Amino acid sequence: MPKKATNSRASKQARALETSLDSKAKTIVYVHGLANKPREEVLKRQWDRALFGFDLGERSRMAYWVNRTRYGAPLGETADPDEIAAMQPKPGFSTAAVGGSHRGVDSLIPTDASETARPSLTRLRDQLLQGQADPAAKTTAYHSKVLPLPSALRGWVMRQVTEAFLADANDFFFDTAERARMRESLIARLRTGGGPFVIIGHSQGSMIAYDVLSNWDQAKLGPIEVSLFVTIGSPLGLAEVQDRMKELTGQKRLGVPATVKRWLNFADAWDFVALDKRLAGDYTPKSRITDVAVDNPVESNPHSGIGYLSVEPVRHAVVSNIRKSLFQKVSEFTVSRDLVAAMASEAGKRHPVLIELQDRPPYSSDWLLRDGGRPENLEAVTANRSREQVVAWVLERVRKTLALESGADSANPITDEGLEQHIDLEKLESFVSARLTRPEVEELASTMRGVAVFKVFKNSAKRRHLTQSLRTIQARTAHLGYDALGQGITWAVLDTGVDGGHPHFQSSKTIEHIFDCVKTGAIKENAISPDQNVDADGHGTHVAGIISGEYSNSNETICGVAPRTKLWCYKVLGDNGEGSDAKIIKALDHIYRTNRGAADLRIHGVNLSLGGGFDPESFGCGDTPLCKELRKLWRQGVVVVISAGNEGQVDLPDGSASLNTYMSIGDPANLDEAVVVGSVHATKPHMYGVSYFSSRGPTADGRAKPDVVAPGEKILSCRASELGSTAKTAGTLDELYTRMSGTSMAAPHVSGLLACFLSARREFIGHPDRIKRHLLDNCTDLERDARHQGRGLVNLVKMLINT
Repeated sequence: MPKKATNSRASKQARALETSLDSKAKTIVYVHGLANKPREEVLKRQWDRALFGFDLGERSRMAYWVNRTRYGAPLGETADPDEIAAMQPKPGFSTAAVGGSHRGVDSLIPTDASETARPSLTRLRDQLLQGQADPAAKTTAYHSKVLPLPSALRGWVMRQVTEAFLADANDFFFDTAERARMRESLIARLRTGGGPFVIIGHSQGSMIAYDVLSNWDQAKLGPIEVSLFVTIGSPLGLAEVQDRMKELTGQKRLGVPATVKRWLNFADAWDFVALDKRLAGDYTPKSRITDVAVDNPVESNPHSGIGYLSVEPVRHAVVSNIRKSLFQKVSEFTVSRDLVAAMASEAGKRHPVLIELQDRPPYSSDWLLRDGGRPENLEAVTANRSREQVVAWVLERVRKTLALESGADSANPITDEGLEQHIDLEKLESFVSARLTRPEVEELASTMRGVAVFKVFKNSAKRRHLTQSLRTIQARTAHLGYDALGQGITWAVLDTGVDGGHPHFQSSKTIEHIFDCVKTGAIKENAISPDQNVDADGHGTHVAGIISGEYSNSNETICGVAPRTKLWCYKVLGDNGEGSDAKIIKALDHIYRTNRGAADLRIHGVNLSLGGGFDPESFGCGDTPLCKELRKLWRQGVVVVISAGNEGQVDLPDGSASLNTYMSIGDPANLDEAVVVGSVHATKPHMYGVSYFSSRGPTADGRAKPDVVAPGEKILSCRASELGSTAKTAGTLDELYTRMSGTSMAAPHVSGLLACFLSARREFIGHPDRIKRHLLDNCTDLERDARHQGRGLVNLVKMLINT
């Protein structure tokens, strides 16, 4: 009988078992089969794509139990997880040596099997070999097909599968520690909530799943609901396996687990492991089990798990028993796909997460007006209630995790302050950030979703953007002709900190405040001292020096673009130049509250010479948590200036060539409500054009970025130093200043330019949309591709002339 006919008939059987909406699953849990596999996140993605065609993110979980002691390193990312060659253990492991089909059958028994285990494994081996000799003999109702392999090769394939199965079965049936580890791989994916579930067990994974579900202790682990239990290529029909399962589950006659509503068993006629294709007669009640014959499309290995998942009957059975609206390529989520992938292979590791609160403040401009229409108690509509709930839940859950890990006595509880430091917990206006384990994240999502938690994101890493410019942007002429020096304007610099004692910032007392947002907890203001440097990296000091400040010695004067502008410096990146969304948002919250509490804007603009990647499957472009907070600030009246990034040229992995890359604008530079700045040559922009490293547009959703370009190559600005004040004052220019390149240097040129403009045209203060439009309309066209230069080179004099 042709495969198409068999699978069509099987689809009709599966279709008849569709469940009601209330019972439809919200999460699919996979339990993989025997032998070596790729890393967990890779295997999960492969199974997702075989079943649905795309990564399911939080909607699927993998119970991963590979014995790494036996198999060594995982298979590669592009490897077939059911590859026959992967069945063999790593060299030196104590099992039978690899051989051909001529080997004696005794060699199939693991050499490390105990004397107690050998009789059972021998019976299991004999049942497998006997069934493999004539796989269709016991399944006359199943159609017969011919395995398209030469006889010798077919025998070798069968023996590889048999040997791997016996080795893993030995672990499961006769090694208490290994069985506990296998069981825990599934229990850990179920007890965090998220049901009802569809559980799919392949090969030995079906044995693990049956054992766990049959022994599920609701009093200890909590109730679960399994809408559908799917077994593919399952050995649960083998007599020896059934005898062992009776012992493990304490049943005299095997039954369908009480937590399972329906059980579908799929088997191929030539499957080397699923030799008894019918389970309905062996497990009671028979009415809750349906056996379905299918043709596995992987002809060289009819036991292939991916092959089973890709056949229409299996796919239809699963789709019929899930809430389809949740399993779309673009659908609502609680835990972002990039966070799910990051947590996959390191369940016990603490991952940086950003929790968006359910009762977050509205982002509509109606709530953010500075005059009229805004409630006096705006704080009352913020996320206070949700934040308190989330913080309390996180602290309690983490305390429980740590107590289990350390066996700590409840009489000596860990303090909240100690926990907050341990998990780097930050209480932000619309978010809570912390470092949580995968089980904690899954449980948070399942228990607090819709109550206090809206979404849970990866707390994405951000980094600095590195790689006679005043005349290039016409700032020097504006200083002299318009007295546009930035006076009366305050700008925030979010970066690696600043060397507050640098002479460049002393003459005009440029730096008003320095805040440390990197340390856990409330923002801490550092006292400004000539001897103090809170910028071990140096990037923030260099950026601040481009915006404002001035220094003169007997030979030369060096000044920022807006030398009279005051700076508030926020350390949001660590001493290695790296940070996270949460630390940046903490600074943005502080700026927003500072402005909200004042009669007029106290901070007129912010500079962010930083950025990173983002997951387009988890966020709309320009709509990440960081972008949302920047948009809120923009609507408050604050100008936001962001560096475009330095991903304009990338090297091939083998180093053979470099490529210019379009659509290389990252996050938060893809925000519409911001001025995004690319880089050009410092003194000859018309000749050399846009810097090779400057990120190109458009954004991933097709918007024009960058907005403008400014000097960013070999820019001379302040060098952070640990020298004392006397040494700094007496220092040479080479000791006090250094050159850096990157869009990080271009962005502060625009921040300084806009500060100068606002100091001369104060009626524009508080109107960032008008400011941005005027900036773009008065750029100098460098006659380069708009995806490289945006609207062109910024020009301060043209802005002033045309107002």
